[in-house]
Amino acid sequence: MSNIKEIIYDEEDRLFYFLSNKFEEKLGFFVFSINEQDPLDYRFFIKYKNKLDIGDADIYILRSKKNRLKEIVISYKTIFINTFNVIVMDISTKSVEKSIIFRHESF
Repeated sequence: MSNIKEIIYDEEDRLFYFLSNKFEEKLGFFVFSINEQDPLDYRFFIKYKNKLDIGDADIYILRSKKNRLKEIVISYKTIFINTFNVIVMDISTKSVEKSIIFRHESF
C-alpha cells in the first residue's frame, strides 16, 4: 500500500480508515480500515484499479445514534480528467459486504 491520500480515526470502533491511490504497484482507488488494537486486522471496502491519480481527497464519518446508522463519505478529484467524485457507503454493520448508498461524479 502506498500513495496514501487521507486517513481518519474512528474513536467509536477504534479503526483507522485509509484512502490510498496505489496498491500492489497499481494506480486506482482503494479504501480500507485497520484495527487500532490489531494492525493485521484490516478490511478493504473498495479496490478499484483505474490507472488514474487522485488528489484533494477527504474522508468523513457520519453517525446517527438514534437511527443506528453509520456512513463513510469519501471525496476526491481525479487528476488529468478533472472529475470530482463523492461516494457514501453504509458501514453501520460489521458485514464484509459494504453497500454504496450514493455515488456522484461531475466535471
